[in-house]
Amino acid sequence: MSSKKEKITAAEAILRSLSLQGVEYLFANYGTDHTPLIEAAAKIRREDGKMPEVVVCPHEFVALSAAHGYAAATGKPQAVLVHVDVGTQNLGAAMHNAHRSNIPVIIISGLAPVTDMGHVGSRDHVVHYLQDTFQQSDIVREYCRWVTEYRPPANPVSMIRRAVALSKGPPAGPVYLTAAREALEVKCSLDSKGPISIRTTGADEKAVKDISSLVESAERPVIITSRMGKPPVNENVSALIEFVEVSGAGVVEHAPCVLNFPRNHPQHVGFVPGNVFDHADLIILADTDVPWVPSISAPAENIPIIQIENNPLKHTYPHWDFDVDMAIAADPIKTLKLVSEKLDPIDGESGRLFWENFSAEKRENLKVSVNEQIKDNKLNSATISAVINRVKDKNAMVVTDATTSTGGILNNLELVNPGSYIAKYGSGLGFAGGAAVGAKMAFPDRETWCLVGDGAYLFTHPSVTAWLSAERKVPTLTVVYDNEGWNAVRGSTKRTHPKGIAVQDGIPESRFNHPIDFTAPSQIVGSHTESVVELDRLEAALRGAIEATENGKPAVIHVKFSD
Repeated sequence: MSSKKEKITAAEAILRSLSLQGVEYLFANYGTDHTPLIEAAAKIRREDGKMPEVVVCPHEFVALSAAHGYAAATGKPQAVLVHVDVGTQNLGAAMHNAHRSNIPVIIISGLAPVTDMGHVGSRDHVVHYLQDTFQQSDIVREYCRWVTEYRPPANPVSMIRRAVALSKGPPAGPVYLTAAREALEVKCSLDSKGPISIRTTGADEKAVKDISSLVESAERPVIITSRMGKPPVNENVSALIEFVEVSGAGVVEHAPCVLNFPRNHPQHVGFVPGNVFDHADLIILADTDVPWVPSISAPAENIPIIQIENNPLKHTYPHWDFDVDMAIAADPIKTLKLVSEKLDPIDGESGRLFWENFSAEKRENLKVSVNEQIKDNKLNSATISAVINRVKDKNAMVVTDATTSTGGILNNLELVNPGSYIAKYGSGLGFAGGAAVGAKMAFPDRETWCLVGDGAYLFTHPSVTAWLSAERKVPTLTVVYDNEGWNAVRGSTKRTHPKGIAVQDGIPESRFNHPIDFTAPSQIVGSHTESVVELDRLEAALRGAIEATENGKPAVIHVKFSD
């Protein structure tokens, strides 16, 4: 490794600094702006190899989605390298997903060279004029925790150290760094400082006492969360279980992007608050941005609402109009641990009993419903997910991006292990393909499922995703839930204009009329594929796909919904 006193290029300093800050992978889509980084990487590989491992990705959206999946599975920030303005634009909706999901990722992009000649890295191609922009970072600024440009004689090592720290938050999220070729060739020294230690704390003693008092007084408390089960997953899920069991609270995982609470636990009361609000007498919001949708259901005004968040004001949202009675700016896991210590389990007995009965009735109704649909040989999100539940490994990871099929997936996959579920907390379709590859990279020995709608599958860049899965030797099993178009568009149109002309005409804008062979894209790398149109064929098809992934092949099972 280069000594601190030895002068190295800024490009080399950046790559080495990423490694020093704990970044393990650089998901890269290269361009002519990256020549200093390519040369620096070659030099490092010949010396000591101390830089993130490069993962070549043929599309930027897949690169960021894979980094997202890896970071979501591990909690560790990862890096993405893209090509000037055009590569930045190709990140597209993956930026939105990482931003809303609070995923730590460091995005590095080159800038067009700034000189015509006379410097290492000066312009040598027509594209270096075409790619020159006034403010490239504005393309993604709204989705970032920090944007900056490396400009000599500033220290690139300090820039990387700060970038990684800011990506961790709170709130965690993307950062975006740029540098021109000439800047990356400038000589500098390497500072070997490690990561900045960022520690969050629980609520203060008075706040803990106030929360405890409200919980003790409640008969049927409820906690609503979306991402309390993020890494460290075992510690965080265990803390929520402890609080729930001692307090007697029911748990609603609203729009979960991780597994927050074992889904077979008797106090798990579902994924949408709905009629839970009819019974709750205290609501705790913890690590959730959208606790309910007011136009669908909302708590009564007399129910006290406590919010526990590191950033309760939600400054990344232009509008956040959920009324709370007590907003606590503190780490929710650490705060609930402190509250649990003050509670007497006897006081939670009535809540436990109520929510257990509530949950048992709800589960039984869902079980009866899906069994009736299976008996009728229906193929839909519920029955497909029920079959997957029968065949999947108990330690499997499930990555989803299925929009209107999400309810069927959540209600019929019995996931109980921390870290077994990953979804986006955003609306950028296509996430799950790359994210499943990234998650599988993090835990290569775990069976990894990618459950996607047909519309979302097309957004995954399926050929690129299949290639990346094969290239990295991390075979994933994709199941395409095919409802023949954009069901979310159909549903939204029906809700907005239930008697409108579009509904009368069948909403043709929401359908894919020409048949699509969803198995074709992944066959560029010889993936195992099959299309299923009958329920009685599904289990055998899925078991065949599992066997294929165990033998090193990516697999895609396309399942067409019955009418």
